[in-house]
Formats: sequence, C-alpha cells, structure tokens
Amino acid sequence: MAAPPEKHHASDTDPDVDDVYGEGGVTRDLLDRRPVVPRTVASLYESRPGLNPTQAIATFVESISLQERYGHLRVVDDLIGLQRRVGDTIERYTDKLRNAEARSGTNESARFGIGDFGGQRAVVYVVDWAFFAGSLGEVAGEKFVQAAELAEREGLPLISMGASSGVRQHENVLGLVQMQRMAAAANKFQHTTNRPYISVLAGQVWGGMSASAVPVADLIVALEGTDYGFAGRRVIETFEGREVPRGLQSAEANYLDRNVDVLVKGVEELVEFIGQVLSSGRISHRLREEETLEELADSGSREVSAGPEGFSAALWGRQEVDQRIDVPRARRDRTSGSPREALMARYNEIAAGAGRLDTEFLLRHVFDSAVPFYNHVRFEDEKAYPSIVAALATLGGQSFVVIGDQPSYTISGAYVGKRPANPSPEDFEYAVRMMTAAERWELPIVFFTDTLGAMPSMAAERRGQSRAIAQSIKRAASHPFPTVSVITGAMGSGGGLATTPFGRETIMFDSALGFVSEPRSTATILYNESNPSLEQVGMTLETMKASALDLKAQGLVDTIVHDADNPLATVRELRSAIVKGYNAQHGLNPRRLRRQADDRLRPRTLGKLASAEEKAADDGDGSDQQG
Repeated sequence: MAAPPEKHHASDTDPDVDDVYGEGGVTRDLLDRRPVVPRTVASLYESRPGLNPTQAIATFVESISLQERYGHLRVVDDLIGLQRRVGDTIERYTDKLRNAEARSGTNESARFGIGDFGGQRAVVYVVDWAFFAGSLGEVAGEKFVQAAELAEREGLPLISMGASSGVRQHENVLGLVQMQRMAAAANKFQHTTNRPYISVLAGQVWGGMSASAVPVADLIVALEGTDYGFAGRRVIETFEGREVPRGLQSAEANYLDRNVDVLVKGVEELVEFIGQVLSSGRISHRLREEETLEELADSGSREVSAGPEGFSAALWGRQEVDQRIDVPRARRDRTSGSPREALMARYNEIAAGAGRLDTEFLLRHVFDSAVPFYNHVRFEDEKAYPSIVAALATLGGQSFVVIGDQPSYTISGAYVGKRPANPSPEDFEYAVRMMTAAERWELPIVFFTDTLGAMPSMAAERRGQSRAIAQSIKRAASHPFPTVSVITGAMGSGGGLATTPFGRETIMFDSALGFVSEPRSTATILYNESNPSLEQVGMTLETMKASALDLKAQGLVDTIVHDADNPLATVRELRSAIVKGYNAQHGLNPRRLRRQADDRLRPRTLGKLASAEEKAADDGDGSDQQG
C-alpha cells in the first residue's frame, strides 16, 4: 500500500533553507554550484509514454461494446487511377486496398455504430490507423455523414475517435471533398440537436481529419502520446528549409496552445471521462434554496496539492498527489489601519495571495460534481494551469457550464506562491468555444472572474488580443440561458469583463475589486509617470470606487458574499447566492434575459449630466430676467 502524501502547512513567508533542503547542512549556495541540466517544457514530451493507435482503438472499441452499423460499405471502383512504380511493377489503388485489407483484417479505415459509456449510449465513429494509415476517402466520409445522421435520428451524442494520416491520395479531389461533407454533417448535427459532439485524437491525426471533423467538435480530447496537426513535420521542413523541433506537434504542445481541450492518460480514463460528460443531466428546473452542504469543518486554510512532473490526468479522482499543503486563508485587509491601506492590502493579496479561493477550489466544493475540461502540468516547482478553465458541473441536479480564470502556483517545500491569470487570445477563444457548447447543450453558465487583466504582451497583440476579448464579451453577454457572474478576485479591464457579463446576476466577494485597468496602470495614466509612487497608486485605488460595496452602489453587483477565514463558510454562502441568481432567471426566454440586462446597464451619469445642464440653463434664464 502506497504511503499517503506528505502534509505541510504553508507560512506567509518563504521557508527557511533547512525547511526546504533538510537538516544535512546543504545550503542554496552549495546547490547552485552543482551541475545543472537545462530543462525546458519540451523535455516533458520526450518522457511521455508511447501510444500504439491500433491497440488503443481496439481497446476502445471493445470497452464500449461498439455495435457496428453498415459495415459493408467499401470501395468498388478506382475512378482516378493514381499509380506508382515499385521496382519493375506498377502498383494501383486496388492493389493498395487488397494489401491493407490483408494486413488489417478490415475493408476500410472507418466504421461507426452505437457504443456504451457506463450506461450512456452514443453514436461512435472510429478511424483506424491499421487500414491504409487511417486515410480518408469517399467511404470514410460517407460513414461519418451516416453516423451524424444516426445520432440526430436517435437523439444521441456523437463521438469521433481515431488516427488518420489525412485524405487518401488515390482518390484525389473525390477524397478531398469529404472534408467538406464531414464538416457540414457535424454542423448539421450541432444545429439540429442539443447533444454533445466530442472528438478524440488517438495516435497520429493529420491533414483532412485534423481540419474537418476534429476542430468543429464541442470538445477536443487527446490520448497522451498523440501527435496532431494539418501539415506533417516533413512537409513543414521542406517548406521552411529548416528542422522542426521534436514535440511541437504533440498533443501536449497543442494543449498548451489551446488547440486541444483535454488530455487523458489512456483508454480507461477516456471512456470514464466521456461517460461522466454524457451522464451530466440536461434537465432545466428551479433549484431548492435550502442549504444542502454538510456541516462545516473548522478550517482557516485551503489545500493545495502537488503531484509528479508532467501532465495531470483529466479526472480529479485519477490524479496522483505526492504532497498536500494547507495554505492559510488570512485576509490582511482586515488588519490594516486606514481604508486606503485596507484596499492596498486587498489589491496585493489578489495579485499574490496563494490562500485565495480559485476556480478549481470552487468547482470542487460549491458544486455537487464536476468534469474538468482542462489539465494542469507540473514542471519542476511550477504547477501551471491555463489562464481560463472550464468544466461541466452539477448543482442540485441542474447542469452548468462553469468558466473561470485560474492562477498557477509555485510549490517549493511548504512554500506556495501564486502567479495570477493573464489570459491570452487563445484563452478567450477557448472560453468562446465553451460558451458555444453551453448554448448548444442549452445549459446556464457560471463565470468566475479573477484577473488583473489580459496578457499585456506584444505577441498577444499580434495574435489578435482585442478581437478575442470582444468575441468573448459578445458571446457571454448574449448567452440565451441564465448566467451568473461571480467576481472572486479582480475584475480587471477588458480581460476581466470578457468573463463577467453584467446586467443579469452578479455576485462579488467582499475581498474582490473591479477596475477599468490595473491600478498601477491607471496611476501611470493619471500621473503620466511610468513608475508611479505607492502614494499615487494608493490614492488611485481609494478614489476609483473599486470595492464590492462601490460596485453594488453603482447597480452593477447584486449580491456580496463574505470571503470568510473558513473557506467552506464562503462556499456555503456562494452556493446559496448562485442558486438564487439562477432561479431569478429560470424560465425567462432569451429576449427577456437580454432586455433585462440592457435595462440595468443603461447610463446613469448621462441623465444626471443632462439635468445639471438644464438646471444651469434655467438659472441663467432667471438671472437674465431679473437683470
């Protein structure tokens, strides 16, 4: 039996040397003189497990007891006639097909049918690398179209899974147009049903498959060890005239670039993951407002865990934990003297306080269950998350899509440091895709916002930061089902507004702040100084009306939740507020939801200004008459 993970209690300061490196007299200076092997994130790809796509697909098909449909479809005519010379003989398409059939024992690369995921039925389309390297032709395209139509008729989810080298060269444009047919079939399924479409990458996924059926899915899942892209490495090297570093087209690299949503460790986790997604209820109903949480434990901290290096399993129950650290939830703004000092303490804690409650903590504790649509990666001392994460969560039998900012952490011994979330264009695009899935699945959304602002880099600007933020704001504000916005930390600038649609139901922690730009940036603008003083930043923060009470007085916040020293007390109050906010919107049609938001966000200063001008004009007229 494995030993339980270590349990540490974090302090508010860096640990002593002995706390980190033991009592053997080894100091940081000595460690710094040892030979150091340069580490990069690419090294994680080199140590990843190998993946045999044929074996993985066979295990998957067996695990879900796939009942195949229309297996007799096959190529019967060579309309193109593409040939190649092999020694003294000419190899034709029909020769390739016969050889592929003899090696694989099947007559095509694709098949489909109905599978079972822990009691949840779904239509499953599979592409197998064992036949002709999983290449796509007319038969494979037709099978995907028929699979989507079957899922539509039966009212079932659609799952595509497998490995593919791309469009089959021997069918030329006849094969190429299957990309159009598959993308159109997926689009039709998504517009005529509210059932999920999940695409799974298993092994090698290139060319036609990577640019048709895969990226249009609601959710893109990859088995660890997969490679994924449109153009293969050799094609890119030929075009660019230089070597492509290994690992840049791995599923892991694609995950970091947000081209893949979730990584799973193997087929067993994959089947469980899909089953949990499909089993989350779709019933829309009002929630009971009485408290259902268990009695609260006496706690003044929250737990941060650390596992081995590499990418975590997707499902929380499958993640390895080597170390658990209790981080105190001690609000420094309560012990500060003046209001300005309290605001500055609150601001500094939002930026760097590892004890604050983050999106993952709230997902685990506010909701009855949750399926995360993200992973984290442990690399040396860093536990890194995407800046925006999402999950499918349930509360009182009602499903919600939850989207929120998520910080990352530095973990060294008992010390936990925080790196706040600064979303990039790819993060906002991910959020938009999750909102789109929520709309398709007819689910309400809960937003958790905690960011000082979007990534302020030139690279992000060049990748379309403004456009990505605007698209996220538009999608969030126009969601046709209830939304609840929760400001848990900072609602900073447009990057924060992108996941905080105001006007419906907005909840704010009393320890949170909202501002048009990060206060140091605002002070820089106000004082025209690149490095504003602490006094200037403090005065800016104090007078910009950024607290929860200020935003409530301005009509932007509906409910203020007390961020207590006991995190579970905060969870109880927040859960109740989310239930009330959801119930207030339940049953309202999209037009009513949007009109209510528009009415609540009408200008407040405009009317006051007009009244002041009219009064001044009246006073002027009166004085003229008296004169």
